[in-house]
Amino acid sequence: MRIILSFIVSVFLIVSCKQKDKKATAEETALPENKKLADSVLVTDSTWGWIDNATDFEGLKKLYGESNVKDDTICGPECVDSVTVTMVYPGSNKQFVIYWEDSFYHKQIGFIRCYGTDAPYHTAGGIKIGTTLKELVQMNGEPITFSGFGWDYGGNIISLNHGILENSNVHFSLDLMDYSGEAEGIIGDTEVNSDMPGVKKLDTKIKVIELFLPINRSR
Repeated sequence: MRIILSFIVSVFLIVSCKQKDKKATAEETALPENKKLADSVLVTDSTWGWIDNATDFEGLKKLYGESNVKDDTICGPECVDSVTVTMVYPGSNKQFVIYWEDSFYHKQIGFIRCYGTDAPYHTAGGIKIGTTLKELVQMNGEPITFSGFGWDYGGNIISLNHGILENSNVHFSLDLMDYSGEAEGIIGDTEVNSDMPGVKKLDTKIKVIELFLPINRSR
């Protein structure tokens, strides 16, 4: 009986994997020719995976499948207003959020955000959700200045101090993870710098929690 049960489970897993592979293949086949070679999770200065500044709502549905593209209403800054956005891959680790310049017509993307813990999106230089402040400073070659944690604008980047990352159109924000009473001086509406001794002690616990890419906006 156990042998039969194990066999049934094995067959089920094989069939499930094949179905997933077929779905992925179908999505790839449906892509326009100029998108098939693009990395679907690579974020550049002007593209998010297959998305560029010419992509509209109908284009999103063609790229990702209609079932993976859904409009939603979320809180704006400090939840003062609500904002109509489009979720791609909603509810999955691949979810990202489209903000429109024209929220009614959905013709022009303003910017794209991603804040999922296990999101696969990354830059060519290796910035992704979970990248540590220590790694970012090494990439940047200069200190990084950001706002203190624990409020609505906590962890926002204030200055890259003319470092290498200042040349990129990909933005990110930070948060302090897994700490216990060590954050004195870096909490609240205050300016914080990666050169500060208190920050250096925590530079592997301060991590990227969001990627942000303006699509139709100048830097």
